[in-house]
Amino acid sequence: MRKQVGFMPVIEKIKKSTLMCYLLPLVLIFSYLFILVKKGLIKSSEGYYMIHYLYDYSHGFVARGLVGEVIRHLTDTVTDEVTYKAVLLFSILLALSSALCIGKALNAVKDDNERFAFALFLILVACFLPFSLKAYFIDIRLDKLLWALTFFAVFLSGNKAGIFLVPPLCIIATLVNPVFLFCSMILISIIMLQRFYSEGYKVTNGILCLVAYVSMIAIGLYGLIGQSKLGFSSPTEMVEYYFSKYSGGMPESQILFEKEWLFDYFDKGSIILKKAFDIYFVQWENWKNVIFNTVFFALPVISLLSAFWVRVIKAERNKFQKFIFFLCLISPVALLFPIVTSWESAKYFANNLLVQLCLIIYYIATNSEPVVATLSRAKAWFGEHIIAGSAAVAYFAFLLV
Repeated sequence: MRKQVGFMPVIEKIKKSTLMCYLLPLVLIFSYLFILVKKGLIKSSEGYYMIHYLYDYSHGFVARGLVGEVIRHLTDTVTDEVTYKAVLLFSILLALSSALCIGKALNAVKDDNERFAFALFLILVACFLPFSLKAYFIDIRLDKLLWALTFFAVFLSGNKAGIFLVPPLCIIATLVNPVFLFCSMILISIIMLQRFYSEGYKVTNGILCLVAYVSMIAIGLYGLIGQSKLGFSSPTEMVEYYFSKYSGGMPESQILFEKEWLFDYFDKGSIILKKAFDIYFVQWENWKNVIFNTVFFALPVISLLSAFWVRVIKAERNKFQKFIFFLCLISPVALLFPIVTSWESAKYFANNLLVQLCLIIYYIATNSEPVVATLSRAKAWFGEHIIAGSAAVAYFAFLLV
């Protein structure tokens, strides 16, 4: 018998051992994180994002103030070393949480060759897309902490005792940054609703869903409404106060805080939308790239995923399950508000793409027949239309590079 070479022996070991399902992702992801640290690719926060580590509750509740509030109780002066340790800690939490979720997914499908292949392929896509999971490890924003909390919530959602920790994790994530409402919250919200349905409309799960949803929405709305009551008379005063705690002094981008990024704390109504429009289309130098990426990459990807979910919905007979799949289909709608009012449209698209991939992996792991059957048909189609499939892969590969 010929000896297997390459990755096949490793794959076979994973499929035979629950321990390997968890251990291999853990070792690989933490090895990747170690390489990033050794190469100095994980840095302290800087520029605009520094203020997210300086916000606190000293003047009242402020959106994105939880991390800064914790730091405020640990030190009086925020240094680059402090923010580096925070960024590194968030990377470690992301590595642990993502490894646990990957391990759980692989363990769930290890006895089914087709589902295992589907799950492994999508996990690799989610991990290695240039703007997907791997990008968050070197990110200095709070987004990586949001994803870490989300993955911990996803991991615990399938546990009878652990599911009670899901709402608190969602609340913490919303306090870290209300942008959670427009990105990874979609993933955990749909999974919690799925658990409610899959376990026969269990009352406990229904209550947990309701508590999580109401809490997240309430905190997010209050973060937008209540942040104008901080007692600062102007953006300048607000910026100077928070940066007075930073040893590095005021950044050169101070004008950005005063004239652009903090307008939502002091302006109301149409002024916010107008200023957002100005930032997005006029003041941002890369708006042409945004339009190009939207037309030639974002829309094709969203169309492809939409076609997938439409076929999944058609394959499902239960009306409530159809509704849950419909939520998966329309989840990109949640991006409309932040895309219009934010200059970071690429970030929100990347978040949504990662959510979509994670949802499909979740349904593969839970052996959803409509999802697996739709993937099987897609696989068969690509097998029959090799040229068309290769052209599609080459098209997206070109855009990604």
